[in-house]
Amino acid sequence: MRHIALMTDFGMRDPYVAAMKGVIASRCDAAIDDLSHDIAPFDVFEAAWFLRSAARYWPAGTVFVVVIDPGVGTARRMLAVDDGARIFIAPDNGVLHFIDGLARSIENASLFLPDGSTTFHGRDRFAPVAAAIASGLALDELGPRIDDRVKLDYTPPKYERDCATGCIVDVDQFGNCITDIEQARLGFEPRQLRVCGVSITRSSMNYAEAGEGAFMIIGSSGCYEISVANENAAAMLQIGRFDIVTLS
Repeated sequence: MRHIALMTDFGMRDPYVAAMKGVIASRCDAAIDDLSHDIAPFDVFEAAWFLRSAARYWPAGTVFVVVIDPGVGTARRMLAVDDGARIFIAPDNGVLHFIDGLARSIENASLFLPDGSTTFHGRDRFAPVAAAIASGLALDELGPRIDDRVKLDYTPPKYERDCATGCIVDVDQFGNCITDIEQARLGFEPRQLRVCGVSITRSSMNYAEAGEGAFMIIGSSGCYEISVANENAAAMLQIGRFDIVTLS
């Protein structure tokens, strides 16, 4: 059975997610799963990084439906991106920035719900398209290939022989500050992390043995993180997303 995985900024209080699931369930037999519906409203970058961190662990054949869509109802395109193993359906606003693959513009209006609204393409367009793909629709029936999809205004980390510069890309609910600097890309063992005038020289393999104060740790994403054991590092150090981080 194919999986259709939903990610939105809708929350669960309102009927929006339930309506999308209803459309999908009425059109195919795929399993409908939730990635997250707690993305901050309109936060395209947060959603893009979430996908980068989570999508690879889903089964081949999964169809991801990503609806963080502040441009809904405008001329912005809708995309389907095939990374060779999984398919991602989303607005063309940068939310698929970290997903590589063949992209198509979704233009086959016969797949959409009739009399759909201009404010809820998640239900009226993305959901039925996902159901059609899960039922076996060939991607070339969606629309033409494109090579100019929208990318985020984001500068990737810079790796040098004895230094790496990146930024904080996420603060999780524990207050850990996740950077985009990948341990696997470093050619040295860092002794110091600098962020917003703060210098961190301690590192730890886990939280329980870290001791007091801020330390650097390689998180589950393979990227360096700034943490304080049992405390909110972001609040304690007054740092946050997009602050510049240097490892040396």
